[in-house]
Amino acid sequence: MTKLRPFAALSVVRNTGRLILCGGVVTLFLVFGMSQDVYANENQEQVIVSPAQQTVNTALSTATTEVQQAIDATANAAVEVSQAQTELTQAQAAVSDIASAITVVQDKVSVVESATTTLLAIDPETTELTQSSEVIVDVKTSVINATNAVTNLTTEISQAQTEVSQVATAKATAVTAQSTAQTELTQANLAIDAAQTAVNNLQATIGTSTNVLAGIDDAGVLMTLPFDLLMGGVLYDNVYVGSNATITFGVNEGANYYSTPNAPSISIAGWDWTTWSTGTGITYATTESTLDIAWDLRPFPQQDASTQMVQVRFNADVNPVNGAWNATVSAVGPIPNGARFNYRETAGGAVTEITDTNVGASFAGQISQGPEFTPIVNNNIAGIQAAVDAANATIFQLNQNLSPVVSQNTLNTSNINSINTTSLTNTINSAIATKTTLESNLNIKAAELTAAISLLPEDVVVPEPQPSPQPQPEPIFGGVPDFQPEFVEPPVETVLDVPVEEEIQPTPEPETVLEPEPEVDLEPAPEPELTPDDSSETSLEEQESIVNELSNDGELSESDAEAVLDALSSDGEITQEEVTNLAETLSEDGEFTEAERELVAEALIESAEGEAVTAEAIEEAGLTYEDLPAETPVEVRQDENGNEVIITAEVAAALTVLESPAEFIGAIFDDPGQALTAVLNIGADMSVEEREESEKIIVAAVIAGQAAINAATMAATGAATTAAVSAATTATGSTTPSNSGGAGGPAAGNDKPKRTFRRRAK
Repeated sequence: MTKLRPFAALSVVRNTGRLILCGGVVTLFLVFGMSQDVYANENQEQVIVSPAQQTVNTALSTATTEVQQAIDATANAAVEVSQAQTELTQAQAAVSDIASAITVVQDKVSVVESATTTLLAIDPETTELTQSSEVIVDVKTSVINATNAVTNLTTEISQAQTEVSQVATAKATAVTAQSTAQTELTQANLAIDAAQTAVNNLQATIGTSTNVLAGIDDAGVLMTLPFDLLMGGVLYDNVYVGSNATITFGVNEGANYYSTPNAPSISIAGWDWTTWSTGTGITYATTESTLDIAWDLRPFPQQDASTQMVQVRFNADVNPVNGAWNATVSAVGPIPNGARFNYRETAGGAVTEITDTNVGASFAGQISQGPEFTPIVNNNIAGIQAAVDAANATIFQLNQNLSPVVSQNTLNTSNINSINTTSLTNTINSAIATKTTLESNLNIKAAELTAAISLLPEDVVVPEPQPSPQPQPEPIFGGVPDFQPEFVEPPVETVLDVPVEEEIQPTPEPETVLEPEPEVDLEPAPEPELTPDDSSETSLEEQESIVNELSNDGELSESDAEAVLDALSSDGEITQEEVTNLAETLSEDGEFTEAERELVAEALIESAEGEAVTAEAIEEAGLTYEDLPAETPVEVRQDENGNEVIITAEVAAALTVLESPAEFIGAIFDDPGQALTAVLNIGADMSVEEREESEKIIVAAVIAGQAAINAATMAATGAATTAAVSAATTATGSTTPSNSGGAGGPAAGNDKPKRTFRRRAK
């Protein structure tokens, strides 16, 4: 196959009869236009185009269409590959979200498991927890949180599965588009080969064209030339063309693929080439004064037309008189890095590089031997030679246009191969297994919590009016069996429309341990005459006089206390000032008796008129939280938003032991019940907003409560042992008096008798 003059724009050197093509793009119109003027005479007679030239024109048109289709298909494939890569990025992000969601679920379930372990270790018969205790409510909330986290993980997994499915679909589309692009590239290669064959046939009409070395790797053949050629000042009649894009003089070195031949030679993109695939081959063609050699090659070991071939050309004008010649050399297509463009004039002589005059990926250069000469003009073949040269230039351009197609197809294939969803699918499957395990554990622990909470005492009812409850989050127990969301809301602070005052912490008074007074059946003392009209209002002085008169014997009976309360409420209410005056009157001797303390406490509670008793009012009355009935609601403080924090007097009294390590340790051994109450109600003196800050802190309180129970149990055991030893010592004749009060007395376990107050109907 002779493939001649592969250059771009045409300029005709009229005195040579040959065309030198250089520069820009030659179109088919140029080929067609030149063919019409080939045989025109001076009268401009119409030229009839030969069948061979018509075949060239048709083949070039087909090749042009096929090349454009290859370009379009490759561009479409690139778009599809890019979309698949975008889908992959989104899937990777979704799978990454799964990992974060799993961590959250593990943490939440761990909290539930820890809370379950601690709660199951508590004896429901001895604990002071109730089903509405803050700790229990928070334990239930931890189950809600864990359940919601599992639900969220399920959503994340579903989203990731969708994303991975979209990647698979996009990748399949990209693979199909890339396959189409590759098919179009192959068809373009074949169309270019068909066009080149048609041009070779046209060339054969004006000279000799010989196809050699088809289906060959590493071989050379002697060319039959109508002239001798100069090389390094020596005239050669034995010139060889090699399959590895070489010409050697005097020696056949066509098998040399790895270096520049040692013989006098020319290498034009010298490399390890083959002609095994469709469309490839080597042709040399001659006239009496030209030599054209065309190599259509693919790199070893390619054996099909699925990749672009490389076109290598040697086009020389020869002086048949002395063998001098000048030639243009070129190469277009995917030229390997390291391909050799050089010549050696003598055996083992210096190697001279051929200068590349082309701009771009293809190669173009000039080489000559012998003295300058004027190429021979043959007017009989000049027109056909021009058409051949123009057609070769078009083929050259078409093949060059395929170079970016080959590069893009290679990149597309690489990108498609990198879209691998196996690891993503494995991660999702692992997440599903982990979620199943965590959900199962959560269901088990939730059921255990339900059973444990059901054993706790019923909720304590706070006297009316109840504080307005703050809105609580609606429990959601997705998938957790047997865990009922009908939770009893804990006592919450009541927001009052009053200015926020500076918080004053009451100073705890030293605890006075009183021996229980012996019960004496005495006739109640006659109540004094208060005023002529019992319904009239009494002054503070009158109230003080009444109190002094009733308690002048040092004792205050129940009827005396009733008379005092009647006097205080003679105007329909008891004020804080009256409570303070009562307390000061009763404590003039330096301290309260137990009965006096109870009277002041009852007056204080009535003065609150059903609301929580404030810490300030308790302090002004000279009382502590322990002096009030256990279930009395007390306002211990206001949070930073002005919301009142209300708890029971029993809890408030217990929490005071946490104000210092020494008090807490003493309570563990002296009053383990109070210590346990304090630990189990850590955080009760906080507002709802403050308690919600940390779920784990609350659970920690439960754990600490268990520790306190254990410590209290040990302390109680020690106290009982001490009492037993004391009793044994007394039985053996010890004269040391015991102040313990006996194993069953108040000292045993330091249990204090619970005070029960009467409630007077108004």
